[in-house]
Amino acid sequence: MKQFEWSDDYLVAEEAIDVQHRQLFALANDLIQSENQAQLQENVMRLYRHCREHFEAEETFMKNSAYPLTQAHTASHNLMLDKLVEASQIIQRGAWQQNDTLNFMHDWIQHVQTEDRAIGEYFRDKGLKLEA
Repeated sequence: MKQFEWSDDYLVAEEAIDVQHRQLFALANDLIQSENQAQLQENVMRLYRHCREHFEAEETFMKNSAYPLTQAHTASHNLMLDKLVEASQIIQRGAWQQNDTLNFMHDWIQHVQTEDRAIGEYFRDKGLKLEA
């Protein structure tokens, strides 16, 4: 089964964010390795909780740093959380496919490489550091 592998191409260069992103990869791997419906549901909820906590940390820092794209970035986070809620509902119906995980991770990786990387650049340009 295909596994998600972390690459330094995904680094935002904010260590606290990068650590959380690496954890996401581990949780996505847990999700695709789920062996039954109950494990699948548990793993998607773990992924949801991690995303919610990660997004809250990013959003707090963006707000505290007066990041100009905070509102749009938060909207992007909300869309991803909505996708995970939908995933949970699909799992409950027994209709989850491995491609669903692949699609979510593709969207996440795009988000990291564009929107999160832009946050990292903003922080560096302003001389800011994320407080863990």
